[in-house]
Amino acid sequence: MLNLMIVDDEPFMLKGLINIIEKGQTPCSQIVSAYDGFDALEKLENFRPDLLITDIQMPEMNGLELIRKVRERGLCNRFIILTGYDDPTYLHQAIRCRVIDYLLKPINKAELYDVMTNLSLELLESEDEVTSRASLDWEENVPGVDYDQMSKNVKKIIRHIETHYRENISLDQIAEHVYLHPNYISSLFRKETGLTLINYLHLYRIKKAKLLMLGDSMDSLHRISEQVGYESVRHFFSVFKKYCGLTPSEYRQHYKMH
Repeated sequence: MLNLMIVDDEPFMLKGLINIIEKGQTPCSQIVSAYDGFDALEKLENFRPDLLITDIQMPEMNGLELIRKVRERGLCNRFIILTGYDDPTYLHQAIRCRVIDYLLKPINKAELYDVMTNLSLELLESEDEVTSRASLDWEENVPGVDYDQMSKNVKKIIRHIETHYRENISLDQIAEHVYLHPNYISSLFRKETGLTLINYLHLYRIKKAKLLMLGDSMDSLHRISEQVGYESVRHFFSVFKKYCGLTPSEYRQHYKMH
């Protein structure tokens, strides 16, 4: 999800742009607005956006000056110019400032949405590269699932589940994380893994619970159920027996003896 700053000295334009972005279901998690370059620089001390959208013509400090100062200070490195001036001079300066795009007012919603969506996907891919390098060996995950043959989207879903399995994960939350429709990811996940999302989540939680039960930890089963994401120990027992054929107590007793 994108953290976004919008800078425009016209309150009506600023409010309208925020409204367009929020109603368009763009991948923005937080939007901070500023009324001029100085206001923006002050707010950037405590807010680090993934993207800064700025007007060009503003009093005292124009948008191009703002971009140069922000870049010099390392506060943000992705910018979009949004202006009512179709001026080749401004365009050439914007190119030299290495902006992502130069959009004209009145705002073309589809054009703005496309730019933001493409940027969010680029950021997500960058995160995935980092996650891939730091992720656990696939062989240590759920047995019977061929991780090597999965698409990038399913791998994203799995990494999200395996990072947040202790939490109350919902289909809508996963869909928001990978920017895909809930129905589509359900179908895609089942097609590639042979499992539903909830099946995979239960199997991964059970695998983690087994490691805790057979390790050096003497935690109670109630504590273990909480550690792997089950608020109710009764639900944990029910799911464990369904997938393993034994209750957690029977499993721990049987395998601790061997």
